Amino acid sequence: MLKKILGVGLIATLSFSMTGKEVMQKQKKLQSTDTEQSIEIMVLVDEDGTKEKRGVKRYISKNNAKNLTNSSIIFMKPADIKGTALLDKEISKDNENQWVYLPSLKKLQRIAQGSKKNYFMGTDFTYEDLSGDKIENYKYTLLRTEPLKVTKNDKSENCYVIKAVPIKAHYPKTAYGKKIIWVTADHFYTKKIEFYSKRGKLIKTEVSWDFVNPKGTIYRPIKGIMNNFKEHHKTLVLVRKLLINDPIPKKIFTQRYYLNEEHMVGN
Repeated sequence: MLKKILGVGLIATLSFSMTGKEVMQKQKKLQSTDTEQSIEIMVLVDEDGTKEKRGVKRYISKNNAKNLTNSSIIFMKPADIKGTALLDKEISKDNENQWVYLPSLKKLQRIAQGSKKNYFMGTDFTYEDLSGDKIENYKYTLLRTEPLKVTKNDKSENCYVIKAVPIKAHYPKTAYGKKIIWVTADHFYTKKIEFYSKRGKLIKTEVSWDFVNPKGTIYRPIKGIMNNFKEHHKTLVLVRKLLINDPIPKKIFTQRYYLNEEHMVGN
């Protein structure tokens, strides 16, 4: 009984300790890195249970004078999509460019703003999802605090539950009318996100678990799944290798690197 009372007290304390925006700002501060590199397995699951496995390399870099983010996703397997890549470059805080490299065409195709709501290569991640969110593009409201356990073997953790609604300037650029985000109260990492359409319908849910602490205040999930209710499809992500703040060659974020197919060497 005492444990229950103490638990309720803790959640009540959390409820009034920070605003939604302050939680997101603290999360950004604690979870930011200069660079990230990972090798991942993506498993695409159809409604009938059919599975397709893909090998992926991912690079993220903020290690530049203007603190702008560059990222790249490269498919290594299977053979029919090997070398397909997504290059994302933040030109300014209000502008970014995305290109897809298709080996069959041997060229980079720029993703138009209106196409960023489309899904990338049959996954349940849109181009918008893969470019990341900016705090200034949303209004945040702390809805409540509650314990959350996302899988049977996952540990229950107290979380801030935050509603993120796009501001007027960002509204036309996003496919979502709002997101509901669960951020842990101890280490400030995200365990769950619900994505809603502009009509208020739940489109998909992303959950993450088996977090590791590779460096300092930084936590990253080893497992995650995007469950797309609209498309009756799922994408499971398993991280096999993770490097934090190790140097990344600048050429990886250049168009020439893909056009010369250097990214396919050794994959």
